[in-house]
Formats: sequence, structure tokens, C-alpha cells
Amino acid sequence: MFIIIALLVAVILFVVIITSSSDIEGIQAELIEAGGEVIPDGTNVIFNNVIADLSDDISYDPATGEFTVTSPGVYIVNWWVAPDGAGAAINISFTVAVDGVPYSTASSPIVSVQMGASAIIDITTVPAVITLVNTTGDDVFIPDIPVQAGIVIYK
Repeated sequence: MFIIIALLVAVILFVVIITSSSDIEGIQAELIEAGGEVIPDGTNVIFNNVIADLSDDISYDPATGEFTVTSPGVYIVNWWVAPDGAGAAINISFTVAVDGVPYSTASSPIVSVQMGASAIIDITTVPAVITLVNTTGDDVFIPDIPVQAGIVIYK
């Protein structure tokens, strides 16, 4: 009898886990066809192609590069950028900012390399604005490749 109850509990837990994983909501965007352009120091990465918008709680403004979150919760931000140099800078840095405040920074001593990072953000006050900012201290050049950057934000 104990084995049957244990199996029943295991099946119920499995169903709960499978069901809750389908509740993931998020947005995915990329920067494409921007070869030869520049991301000026201190400015947001402007993603010009939204691949998937699967959330009513996250909106994106392609004019500003701002992702606005309207529901409290824990959000995961995964991003990458493929720069092609950075002026006179000897390293390169990008920062995930929340409401203009730096939250998580990634740096590389190689200025022409694909780089990326992740951040877990607990949003308690809404609306909140998430951005990916060039914090290199110099302009970052964008290579002439099909896709130059990407970001996924999900809850």
C-alpha cells in the first residue's frame, strides 16, 4: 500500500512540475543587420527584431532598448553581444541595468569576441525597466555579421 501511495505522489509531483514549466513567460529579441554601426558608450543596446513575445508582463520599446516589466517576480535575463572592437578601449563591458541602476556587469579583455552573461533579478516594484547598456568607457563597433546581439528575459 505504501508503494502505491508513493508512486501516486510521484506521478502527481511530475504532473505539477510539467504543468508549471509551461507557465514560463518571456520575450526574446536580437540585433540584426547592424554591421558597421556603433553602440555609443553609456547607451542601451537597441534590439531591432523581436523573435518571440510570450508575456503580457514584459513589453519592449525598440526606440529606446527598454524592456518594461509590469508584474513583480523573479526574472532571468540571458544576453550576448558580438562586438568588433571598442575604440581605444582595451576591454569591453556590458551591464544589465534595472531602472537605470547597474545590476550585473560582464567584461572581456578581448574586444572582438562574442560575450554574454545571465542575471537573476527579483522585481518587487513595478513598473521596472530592464536595459542592456554599453559600459565599456568607449564606443563599441558592430561587426558585419547576420546577428550581432541577442537577449531573452523570462519569468
